[in-house]
Amino acid sequence: MVVYDSRPTRRARQVVADVLVLVGMVLAVVIGRDVAGSIARLATIGTRVQSEGSAFQQQLSATARALSRIPLAGDAVSAPLRKASEHAGAVAAAGAQQHDTALHLAHLVGGGLTVVVIALLLLVWTRTRGRFVRVATATSRVDRSPDGAELLALRALVRRDAVVALGPGVVDRWRGRDPQTVAALADLERRSCGLRTRAAARR
Repeated sequence: MVVYDSRPTRRARQVVADVLVLVGMVLAVVIGRDVAGSIARLATIGTRVQSEGSAFQQQLSATARALSRIPLAGDAVSAPLRKASEHAGAVAAAGAQQHDTALHLAHLVGGGLTVVVIALLLLVWTRTRGRFVRVATATSRVDRSPDGAELLALRALVRRDAVVALGPGVVDRWRGRDPQTVAALADLERRSCGLRTRAAARR
């Protein structure tokens, strides 16, 4: 697999792009965790409501039980407190629900933000760096085949405007399988795809 361009300037740009993507992914994880932590702190409100509601419910229940022992009027006197105890229990349950909802929302938002940012970064990387890796790797595979130089020379003739720099009659020389022409055309295709040329390799 060919990951980086053979030309130093382009290779440096590719390395910088890869580093920026990795830094972006790390920042996405950190920001997602911070967002989740901020939302999760809202869960403490629900915990406090649940704790205080439960304590109040217990106090009201204990008082209602004590008043219910009063002869004749016990049930009448304790009934409002039992009702209030039920309401306090409902408040405590709502606090517990708020706590669970806040934690679920924290994980959902924090994790979702991280996944979306990383997915966008990978999409951008795939459209830029990924395309280079695919093209360069495929070209390198063709180059290693038995007729690799001839195939690359043909591709250069079809797709590269720079062929005119090889002078007039380049097509006729290629048809005659002139070794220098074929090698120059193949190097032109290699260079355009980010591979090291044979001329550079011989130095």
